[in-house]
Amino acid sequence: MSCRMHSLATALTASMLLWPSAIAAAPHARQATNVGSGCKAIPGDSAWPREQVWDGLNQTIGGRLVATVPQAAVCHPEGYADVKTNEAECAVLANDWNLPKTFFLGKSTGKGGLSLWTHNLKSIDIISYTSTTYTGPAVRVGAGVTGGELLLRASEAGYRVVSGDCPTVGVAGGYSAGGGHGLLNGAYGMAADNVLEWEVVTADGRHLTASPSENADLYWALTGGGAGTYAVVLSMTARLHQDGPVGAATLSFNSTASPDNTSYVAAINAWWEFLPSLIDAGASPAFNFLAGSFLVYNTTAPGKTADEMATLFTPYLGKLDSLGVPYTFATYVAPSYIEHYNVTNGPLPYGPYQASELFNSRIIPRAITSGPEDLTAAMLKAMDLDPAADWQFGCMGLNVNATRIQHPDNAVVPYWRDAVAICLEFSLYDWTVPETTMLSRRQDLAKTIHPMIEAATPGSGAYLNEADPLVYPQGDVAKWQTAFYGTNYPRLREIKDSWDPEGIFYAFTAVGSEDWVEDTEGRLCKA
Repeated sequence: MSCRMHSLATALTASMLLWPSAIAAAPHARQATNVGSGCKAIPGDSAWPREQVWDGLNQTIGGRLVATVPQAAVCHPEGYADVKTNEAECAVLANDWNLPKTFFLGKSTGKGGLSLWTHNLKSIDIISYTSTTYTGPAVRVGAGVTGGELLLRASEAGYRVVSGDCPTVGVAGGYSAGGGHGLLNGAYGMAADNVLEWEVVTADGRHLTASPSENADLYWALTGGGAGTYAVVLSMTARLHQDGPVGAATLSFNSTASPDNTSYVAAINAWWEFLPSLIDAGASPAFNFLAGSFLVYNTTAPGKTADEMATLFTPYLGKLDSLGVPYTFATYVAPSYIEHYNVTNGPLPYGPYQASELFNSRIIPRAITSGPEDLTAAMLKAMDLDPAADWQFGCMGLNVNATRIQHPDNAVVPYWRDAVAICLEFSLYDWTVPETTMLSRRQDLAKTIHPMIEAATPGSGAYLNEADPLVYPQGDVAKWQTAFYGTNYPRLREIKDSWDPEGIFYAFTAVGSEDWVEDTEGRLCKA
């Protein structure tokens, strides 16, 4: 699996755009445009504030207003005002472009938007927490804290905490607000299930706490209902879990060594049938389907010994033996979670994953384990579609059913509660081929690969933090509302209207975004 992941709180919490007003525009490269009352202003519009107005705003916030400078400006001296080429900086940028330091899904950006940069909200405080729903160790993290930073601090204090597979993903932004899957889901539930409270600033400027007992409706929406649309998150408080040994296992086999293709396909079907027994024991296997091979590259099982891990896998290994499919299997135990994480998703602070991928997700319902043939066939067909693209499926097995893992009521989409896995359909971006080739591959994902997986998993949805906008375009409202929010959407919309009645906050495919359409110049206008 990869860091194709989550919209990141370390950069943007919400995108706010300006309504037209009587304020005159600052000088701009193009002629000022008069904007209708139903649209929000962008630079160059007559309603866009002039420079002295921005200066006044900047004074009220202590000089913290930051003008945007594109990252690639050092490489384009003629295209970005007076910026001069710096060959050394440009070379660093080019070499660094594909490293996973920060990731954005693009949900909280927009032309003319005011973005709230929370990168420097880096506080991490270990506390004793007491409430009507939980009493015990907890951690309060600023909105700029990444998963890797939190893991290291928790480990130093003798704890583990739910975070993402990619250590550069922020924990208090879209990750936890969107649900949040990771290695510890099988033991402790979704990241959202571990959230105790949020510290926020509302659209009307109030600074308050949202928890199950205080502003409970806002807490419910923020905890699984998506980020960037209800309020601005300053910090999040989440449960900590006592650290200790973590059992692990790896497994691999391939079609070449199998007796025949029928045996290989049967082995994959048998994996889906076996998976419930593994996840019901609290283990979270990370497994990949590649062209001609299958790999469980990690299984996370807190508190399990190596022998217990072997016992968990014994039924499936017996099935492989009966099919005559040779395999490689190993177990091990890490003395702490941070050491386990570093083996599988490290090294910290950045992890091993590439930033550039084509990807999309599907939550795999438990029902398919009683008849996985259609899903297996769809995956195998997808991987054969374009060998050069090397399409793969990266999955995480998990059981986060509410009857198994207790948590306060939240807005995590119900598909997760009946899931056996989350699978990502992905292909690494190939920088050596023409851009048209990559665009064609993305079309394959949207028009062929994902529809096949969707057809094989009826009644389920997608992870809103791992979804290609070409698969779920803003304009197809019914599709993204159903896939990302399910039956929660009507209640989420009511809460959005209650806390942000004027639509100050906007994010792509976020709750309430259907009220807006983007015009040809990038303005948001009332739908």
